[in-house]
This record gives sequence, C-alpha cells and structure tokens, in this order.
Amino acid sequence: MKSAEYWAKRAEQLHNEQFKKTDEYIATELKREYDRAMASIKRDIEIFYQRFALNNQIDMAEARKLLNSDQLKEFKMSLEEFTELAKNNPDGRWTQILNNVYYKVRVTRLQALLIQIEAAIQSVNMKQNEQMTDLLGDIYTDTYYRTIYEVQKGLGIGATFAKVEDVKKIIQMPWLEENYSQRIWKDNAKLVQTLQTQITQAIIRGDSINDTAKIIADRMGVGYRAAQRLVRTEASHVQNEASFDAYKASGVVKKYEFLATLDSRTSQTCRSMDNKVFALAEKEVGVNFPPLHSNCRSTTVPYFDDEIAPGERIARGKDGKTYMVPGDMSYEQWHKRYVDGD
Repeated sequence: MKSAEYWAKRAEQLHNEQFKKTDEYIATELKREYDRAMASIKRDIEIFYQRFALNNQIDMAEARKLLNSDQLKEFKMSLEEFTELAKNNPDGRWTQILNNVYYKVRVTRLQALLIQIEAAIQSVNMKQNEQMTDLLGDIYTDTYYRTIYEVQKGLGIGATFAKVEDVKKIIQMPWLEENYSQRIWKDNAKLVQTLQTQITQAIIRGDSINDTAKIIADRMGVGYRAAQRLVRTEASHVQNEASFDAYKASGVVKKYEFLATLDSRTSQTCRSMDNKVFALAEKEVGVNFPPLHSNCRSTTVPYFDDEIAPGERIARGKDGKTYMVPGDMSYEQWHKRYVDGD
C-alpha cells in the first residue's frame, strides 16, 4: 500500500497537467477569439462614425435615423453572413434574433450597429462552446483513465473497469443547475447588453470615436477575464468529476481526501477543508467536493484505511477479474493494454 504522500504527489501532478492544458487554451484560442471580436467591433464603430459623425461626434438624433435603401441592403447581406455562421449556435436563439431583424423593413443606424456588436460576441460564444467541448472532453477522459491507472499501479493490482463511452454527454451534465454551455451563453449575453448600453451612452454623451473605442476595449477586457474564470472553474469541475468517477469505477476506492493547493492564493474555504476525508456517498459539489468556488484549484485523492488489505478491496470488483500491474509499467503501456485492448 502506497503512502498518503504518494497519492497526494500523483494527484497534484495529474491536476497540474490538466490545468496546464486549460491555461494554454485561455492564452491562445480563447484570447484569439476575443481579439478577433474586438477587432470586428472596432471596425464596425469606425465605419459607423465615418458615415454618420459630424466633427467626430454623433448625436442620438442622427443615430436613430433609418438606414437608406442601399444601407439596409448592405446590412441585410451582413445578416445573411451572420445567419450562416450561426447555424450551430447551441439553442437557436441567436438564429431567431437574426431572422426577426432580417424581415424588418425599417432599421435605424444604431440598431444595425448594435446587431453587429452582438454578432461579434455571438461568434465568440459559439467558438468558445465548441472549443470548450473539446477541452473538457479531453480533460475528463485523460483524468479518468490516468486516475484508474494510478490507483491500480499504487496498489499493484487491478480490476476490470467501465470505459468512457459518451464523453460529450458526461461533460454536458448540469452542475449547480447549469452546464458550461449555459454559463457561456449567460456570460456573453451580459457582455452584449453591457456593450450595447455603453455604445448608446457614448452616443448620448457625444463621445469621440477614440473615447468610444476605449470604453468598448475596457468592457471586452472584463468579458475576457470573466471567460477565463468560467473556463478554469469548468475545467476544475470536469477534472474532479472524472477522478470521482474513476474512484467508483476502480472498484477499490471507497473514500476520498480533500486536497487544497496551499499557497498565498488559496481561499480560506479550501484551507479549512484540506485533508478532510469523506465517503464517496457523502460527496456534495461546492460543499465538501471541489470546486468550492470560482477559480478553485483544489482536488481530491483516493483514501485507503490502513487496516484493509489491498486484495480484499480489489475482490469487490464487478466480476472479480483481477490482474497484476507491474511497478515499471508506463501509463502509455497500461492504456494500450487495458483501454485500447481487451
């Protein structure tokens, strides 16, 4: 039986590997989508000011004038492009919004700009949802199998376990009432509303194009930071759920120990839970099972009572079939034999 220090070390290594994937996604793909949206919004604002501003200012009366026939035709061509890109939006709400606007014969200059801004954010919404589905699916599957591998290697003996079948269905299960797709939509809907309000207020104040662009850039920065928190929290949830599912699937883990990342950023809530042990049946996400809060970095490790022999625990596997796990067997070798093979 390996020591508690061994289990903690292996859990932290696995946890850090998955967080590294999350941070790489945030710094590259997520950042790229927000930069693209900001560039698109900035371009639309510049065109808006070039067309309708007088002395680098636009008053509300000008903004509320209707698009002329040529401008309306151009705007509807944009709507067709937005609709084409929106084919895979999660629940069809954005498509419905676009269809409703498309059939209007009277559209103001301001309405057109606000729709263009929303289109840029909806593009982020759909891309983020697609990318996070891939990221979370990878984190779940990798964590699940690596956790089973570590448990079996740590005990020196393994038993049959369930394989991951429909990972998309698993990661889309709601937790604390919503799943990641719903949270992405909600956060981006707030961002759209904020941006549209800021644009309207900037016009009312008579702000210059530079002042307006700065305000929008600041709000996009807030939106990006909110997206970072969402990604990290969802990744933490999926990773911890995968570990928990692996505990159950292993047939040997009956308890888990809460493991907080102890540094200057660790919350008092997580500090107070560190090293506490719970039966699997006692698990409550947000109470005694991570994540306990946004950006939570806590995890869990399998807990074994010293007085119970490994063989006795293994004997409670689904069909009683067991196999030896050599101490020098790598994860890649184990995966090829017991996951890819029979």
